Amino acid sequence: MCVVAAASGLAACKSGGAQPSDFCKSLSSLNSTVSTINENPIAKSTVPAVKKSMTEINSSVKNLSDTASSDFSSEVKAVQSGAATLDKTVTAAVNHKTPATVSAARASMKSFTTDVKNLSDAATSSC
Repeated sequence: MCVVAAASGLAACKSGGAQPSDFCKSLSSLNSTVSTINENPIAKSTVPAVKKSMTEINSSVKNLSDTASSDFSSEVKAVQSGAATLDKTVTAAVNHKTPATVSAARASMKSFTTDVKNLSDAATSSC
């Protein structure tokens, strides 16, 4: 049996009807949050949404780290490092918005997005 959670759009099955692992759920959540934060440029009007997305990213990365197998250790470490850098640069951009801090935040978001994509690609056969 395959169940789809309408609110999250997450299918609760994979081939054979098996439930997705906690790691796969964490990765799905992280991908969703990355998509959301990429839609929010740093501006006065978007600061609350950006801060909320950063809280969700940090939570998703922690869950991902807690559930990941050693098969993806290098990719997970890259995501953890990218999230830490992103948190620092976004905080700087939110607290002191200048062209330099916003540019640094955009660059770290692009890098973090790539890190998450690389992990997703590596985990495709598992999830």
